[in-house]
Amino acid sequence: MHLSAFKHTLAQVETLEFQLPNGQFVPAHFHLTEVGHVTRNYINCGGTLRQ
Repeated sequence: MHLSAFKHTLAQVETLEFQLPNGQFVPAHFHLTEVGHVTRNYINCGGTLRQ
């Protein structure tokens, strides 16, 4: 997703909540300075690629 698409989507929502991997939500008073997405690419001994 490009930043412009994210900003467009963000402008259309009333409430934005971030959920942690353990299922809890980040409290509203927290200050988020960075949000990211990590993609990992693998290749096994048989040459099969997967993400």
